[in-house]
Amino acid sequence: MVYVETNDVNPLNALCWEMNGEKFIDILNLFASNIHKDSDGYPTVYLNDKLTRVLEPDPNNPTETGFHKYVEPLQAAGIKVCMTSLGDWQGIGVANLTPEMADRFADILVYCVDRYGLDGINFDDEYANYSSTIYNSYSHVIKALHAKLDAKFGAGNKLITVFQWGNYNQIDVTAGGMIDYADHGTFGPNVFYPSSSILGVTNDRWMPQAIELGYNYISSYLSIITARSSQTANGNYAGIMMFNLRPCNEINPLPVFQAIADGAYDGATVTNICGCDSSYPQDWEFIEGGFELTKDDVPAYQPTYTGN
Repeated sequence: MVYVETNDVNPLNALCWEMNGEKFIDILNLFASNIHKDSDGYPTVYLNDKLTRVLEPDPNNPTETGFHKYVEPLQAAGIKVCMTSLGDWQGIGVANLTPEMADRFADILVYCVDRYGLDGINFDDEYANYSSTIYNSYSHVIKALHAKLDAKFGAGNKLITVFQWGNYNQIDVTAGGMIDYADHGTFGPNVFYPSSSILGVTNDRWMPQAIELGYNYISSYLSIITARSSQTANGNYAGIMMFNLRPCNEINPLPVFQAIADGAYDGATVTNICGCDSSYPQDWEFIEGGFELTKDDVPAYQPTYTGN
């Protein structure tokens, strides 16, 4: 799983990396939409000035939506594309919603999946600036979203993934069982968490490694990544989380990708089919003020979540 910071990195760079003729990256998370609140205190989904054009249409060329330019090519290559939902210092997030708020927030997220042609939603509970939390709120959000996604798109056709960082102890075993993949953010070549701390998340849905791609690693660290990747594969874990994919003409991730392949895929060769001189640049316009979706902008998808 790779997170892409859309403020300065074109997500299409994920297309460049292959192993044995298949894409090396399986899931890409657009990092990130933010949780704001409306005049009623309900959560909204806010696309900041940098993410807006990656997903929203270009007013100068409305037929070329962000989906057609940045999402569809990834999906056509077999890469699933999800949108991360992140706090933004607004005093609201996944950990302080009533069941009614969780229901309407899930409606907005389902609408985003539909509107932008996404494969699912990733949750990262950071930067919300809570003054207090509401018991089991995070569970409410996951349960509401899971039910609505299944009803709208068919059972199991969309993903819910969770970054194990903030307030994950709010997630009960039932909600944890609805999470497709979970990962953690303690980055390092020798960091290996053998199991998730989220109730209900089994090892086949857990990513025990978290690797920051924005560094040039010395050979000893690459050897450690290889050893840990072998441990991941032999333990039948879900995969390996990587963050901050850069264009390879800036920081080349090939040594890390090859180290992973050496450990997890018996030395299969990773190749860059683009060439570093042809990395995808940041080529979209930053939109001042961003774009916001509120509960009043979207349908009330069924089933309605009541907190049960």
